[in-house]
Amino acid sequence: PHSHPPPGEATEGAQSSPGESRGNAPREQSKMFKFLKDVVAGSGSGLKDFPYTIGEPHASAWGSWTHHRGASKDDGSPVSIFSLSGSNPQDRHMVAGRNGVKRLRTVRHPNILSFLHSTEAEVPDGPAIKHTIYIVTEPVTPLSEKIKELNLGGTQR
Repeated sequence: PHSHPPPGEATEGAQSSPGESRGNAPREQSKMFKFLKDVVAGSGSGLKDFPYTIGEPHASAWGSWTHHRGASKDDGSPVSIFSLSGSNPQDRHMVAGRNGVKRLRTVRHPNILSFLHSTEAEVPDGPAIKHTIYIVTEPVTPLSEKIKELNLGGTQR
């Protein structure tokens, strides 16, 4: 059995490659974190290559998520786009959102929205940067809007 040193500690005989110094470890870890976050988040390309158009938000929201109307850039087909924003990518809501994306990708059930795409992007918000997770699903209308649309009242409602 071989023992490995804790992360960040040099092993005997380890050498830095040309142009690399041990002082770059935090920057390299940050690059690796961004790469892994992009892989988990979806396309990893942010919004510049996002294959959907984000439309107006629905009036109702679910928790911290905003529900937008959307459309595919390829064929114009309707989709729903859910977004979750925060100023800190390590905020517990953002971490929970990422975990939800991972699970939604693997679930296929007739009573659960069909997952189509996801991505995470840094979006300018005035002088600050907002970290936003986007989840694209099959099109869906909030129940409150559907009830209004059907003009249901009394016991039908």
